[in-house]
Amino acid sequence: MAKKLSQQETEKLIGGIREAYEAKIRQLNYRIESLNTENRNLRASLAEYKNKESKVGKAIVHAEEKGEEIVRLYRMTAETELKTLKLFSEKWKKLAEEMLGVFPQGEAEKYMAFADELAALLGKEEGHFLPREEKQAQKEEFDPKAIIGRYMEDEEETGFNLDDVLNPKGELDLAKLCRGLGLMDDPETNT
Repeated sequence: MAKKLSQQETEKLIGGIREAYEAKIRQLNYRIESLNTENRNLRASLAEYKNKESKVGKAIVHAEEKGEEIVRLYRMTAETELKTLKLFSEKWKKLAEEMLGVFPQGEAEKYMAFADELAALLGKEEGHFLPREEKQAQKEEFDPKAIIGRYMEDEEETGFNLDDVLNPKGELDLAKLCRGLGLMDDPETNT
């Protein structure tokens, strides 16, 4: 049979249970506070990482743009140097022809041979000195309709009508179009 507890024993038992629950509630509240603090710290770290990711993304895009700009600059420099070399080759050949009777026997022929070798080297087809991939790209015929078509295939539906671009309705004002694209200065803003 179960023993009946006295009033004092019952109150003591309830007091012990209350203390145990209060201790457990304090422990859980402390854990909640620490989790909230950890959550705030993690959110701050996440925001910092997102900020860094954004900066890295912008830096990569900027580096790619700069890289493309450098490639264009070096390509233009190389083309200019090649033109300069071609002019030099033509002048050298003319000078060598003029010196045929003036230079000692055999020397003028050496100058002519150098001029011929230089002219042959510079007379290679356009793009001869470019890397193989760029030669392939140069060999492809430029077809703006195909390029725009490929672009349109990759784009989502934007309301852009390729037929309107290729066959405009009404009169086309190229000066206005160039100004709108930023390719030409607006005469009204230059005053």
